Parts: sequence; C-alpha cells; structure tokens
Amino acid sequence: MRRIYYLDLIRVFLTMLVFYHHSAIAFGASGGWYYVSGEATSGLTQGLLSASMAVDQSYFMSLFFFISAYFLPASFDRKGIRGFFWDRLNRLGIPLLLFYFVLDSLLVYWIWGVWGDPAFGPMWFVFTLLVFESAYVAYRHFCGRRWAIKCEGFTWVEAVVFILLMGITAFLIRLRIPVGTSVLGLQLGYYPLYVAMYFLGIVAYRNQWLERLRMREAYCWLAIVLLWGIPSLLYMVATNVDRMGDFSGGWNRNALFYAMWEPVMCVGLCYSLLALGKNYFNVPSPFIRSLSLNSYSFYIIHPFVVVGCVFAAEIFPVPPLVRLALVCIIGIPLCFIVAIGFRKLLGSVHVRI
Repeated sequence: MRRIYYLDLIRVFLTMLVFYHHSAIAFGASGGWYYVSGEATSGLTQGLLSASMAVDQSYFMSLFFFISAYFLPASFDRKGIRGFFWDRLNRLGIPLLLFYFVLDSLLVYWIWGVWGDPAFGPMWFVFTLLVFESAYVAYRHFCGRRWAIKCEGFTWVEAVVFILLMGITAFLIRLRIPVGTSVLGLQLGYYPLYVAMYFLGIVAYRNQWLERLRMREAYCWLAIVLLWGIPSLLYMVATNVDRMGDFSGGWNRNALFYAMWEPVMCVGLCYSLLALGKNYFNVPSPFIRSLSLNSYSFYIIHPFVVVGCVFAAEIFPVPPLVRLALVCIIGIPLCFIVAIGFRKLLGSVHVRI
C-alpha cells in the first residue's frame, strides 16, 4: 500500500491534541481526568476552555477511528485472519492489559496515595478498537467481501443524511445515557460517531475516497465550522450558563442542539483536515514519520506526563492559563521523548506498539 504521508502528520496532530485536551481538563475545562489542579480556571476562561473541549470532542477521536479503520482492510488482506489476530493481540491487547491492571493503579496511587480499582482510563480507545476490529474479523471470516459497499465518494447529500442519522441517534441514546455517564468506563453517548466513522474508514479505503478529496468542498466545510459551528456553540453556551447540564442529554433543545451540532463539526473538520493534508502536506518527512511511529506509545504514557507536568506547573505563581501553556509547551516534547524509550522497552520484551 502506497504510504499516505499526510496521515502521519494528522495522527501526530491528534495525539498532541489529546495531550492538550487532558491538560485543559486538569486546569478546569469540562470533562473527567485523574487530577484537577487546585487553582483551576474560572469564569469566562473556564467557559472558553470548555468550549474548546467540545470542539475537540466533536471530531478528534472520531478521526482517530477513521484513520485506524482506513488501514484495516489492507492489513487484514496482507496477514490473513490468524496473523492479523495475533498482531492485534500483541499490539493492542497486551498494552491494554498492562495499563488496566498496572499503570492505571500506579497513576492513581501517585496522585492520591491509595490503590484504585483497575480502569481503562484513556485506554478506552484501545479497548474499543479491539472490539471494532474483532467485529471486522468476524465479518471477513463469515462474509468475505460479499457485502462490500460501492460508493464513489462522500457527497453533500450523503453528508446531510449522515449528520441527521448521527444527531438523532446520539440524542436518543443520551436520553438514557447522558454525556458524562460512564458505562464500563465507556462514554456511550459519543459512540454513534465512533462507530460510524470507523465504518466510513473501511468504506473510504475500498472506494479510494481519499483520492477524491477536493479543496472546494474542504473550504466550504471549513467555512461552516468557522462561521456557524463555533459561533453557534459560543452563543448557546453564553445564553444557557445556568442550564449547562441540559447539553449532556434529555428531552430539551440544548441536548438536541449539541447532538446535531457534533456531527456537523465532525464531518466539517475531518474533511477539511484530510483535504488540506492531501493537498499541502503529502510529502515525506523523517521527523514526522518518527513522531507518528511513537504516537501510540505517547498515547499510553501521556497521563503520567500530563499529571507530572501539572504538579510541576503548580509550583509557579502564575495564572492557571499560563500554567496550561507551560504544561503543553514542555510536556508534549517530553512525552514524545519518554514515548520513544517506552516503545523501545516494550520492544525488548517483544511487545509491539
């Protein structure tokens, strides 16, 4: 399979965004995290940080799933069922078990001085990926390619249908499982987009969608994001500061807005990033390639680096927003350095990540 260089860059960008996302939560933005600083943001700053979390959440993990799925069929075709299964068990299963039973508890003990119960933490993504890939293996084993979907591209009509289906599904799910409610460590209120984007990644590979990305559509989607998506979110947040819980789910207009807003942002930002990458950044870069190869180990160990950097930043008598900037500026390069060593360590015991 011909290497698509810009996907390396997007993967690195999304990985750094995960670091920022969890660092921002540690300084008061909405969301759950291991440790929140005692001197967190408040007021308008906290609201803007929380809004940035909503923008991130609308697309970054969904795009991770899309990219993972895009490379799935070729990997399966090359390795076969047995080879693919053992590769995923080694690459995903062992690190998942290591984090669930060891690293998560160590992190909780470091922060709070007590041993916590085993938990997925941010490795929920790896667990979900294992479930999705197991479903794909079962499909290929029993159905082969007989149900392969032929689709020339992702047109505006298909995009509107996708947005409506995702928004309505998310709204209905959140009537029973609001955003912020965890089921076995999983935020099921976000899963409609995860499942759909993973599915679209497979379809995109089989139908060469990435070859058909066009900048005209990308600029249109980017305009929708910038001129409607972000302003509408800020307006809804500013006019509903006393009803923020409504956005999480329930039979109300705020929950409906949020459920419909997310897939618009997801499609707009994912299409824009992929098209911009294809047209302007599809060039080989040994540096980006190296960072991309270590992005998975970065993801595994980043909770320790985030927490450690937040602890260190609390020493400085500066505002929380400055501390957040310091954590990201220092922590992201540090996390890549540690990730390289972590990857080599696991490689020495024949665990590939």
